Amino acid sequence: MSDPALLAARLARDVPGLRALLLFGSTLAPAVRRSTSIPDLVALVDDVSAAAAALCPGPFARRLASVLPPVTFALRDADGPGTIAKVNVVSLAGARAALARPDDLSLAGRLAKKTRLLYARDARARDDAAALIAEATDVMVCATTLSLPRVVSLDEASGRCFALSYRAEPRPETGAQIAARFQAFADEYRAGYGPRLASAARARGIDVAGGCLVDRRPAAVRRRDARALARLIMRSRVRTLARWARQLFVYRGWLPYLAGKLRRVT
Repeated sequence: MSDPALLAARLARDVPGLRALLLFGSTLAPAVRRSTSIPDLVALVDDVSAAAAALCPGPFARRLASVLPPVTFALRDADGPGTIAKVNVVSLAGARAALARPDDLSLAGRLAKKTRLLYARDARARDDAAALIAEATDVMVCATTLSLPRVVSLDEASGRCFALSYRAEPRPETGAQIAARFQAFADEYRAGYGPRLASAARARGIDVAGGCLVDRRPAAVRRRDARALARLIMRSRVRTLARWARQLFVYRGWLPYLAGKLRRVT
């Protein structure tokens, strides 16, 4: 895997208006990281079009980049054609809007995973990034509490919260692979998700007792909430497919990346 510090230095130098850079996902965990793993980054920027011009030159790419945030670019090796990182670019304003009224779980699902701050332009940018992570976690937690068993432990609910981001996109990972990624940082996820799950459950009228969520609400209410989650997941998947279509035009090397992704999960 490429050195995160070098990636941060390069993007801070080359991407105009970079506010903060976050590394997230499985590459943070040696237990599930492979030699072929590509770092996943979230770049918070002032202006997506300006950042797009630096990462994928061309007016068409810049126009496409402003639709359906975040937009993912391939960061290429300076000395060769290989991709050394995936950079998910979103403006601070766009991220706030996406989390305030989530039409899908793409951004929230990424930011609610284990993250590491690689770069912050200043103290305000650092605080903004932390606030977005907290808000993204709340989005995933609230969505998770829409459809849970009548009785479920907070530990199990935390695992469901982590797995929800994979359910919300057409993904090739197996259940075992998702579970392994959760276990890599299980203590942190339980500590981060657990109290928020309890709070969101109470707000929804679900009881919290002995480390478990106990849903005594009428079946009709539970069915209504489950339908709301199903609609959100379906909308998320449709919007993910639209993003994939865009990648044909903005992600250089998309076909080799797709083939490598399929190899890594088989």
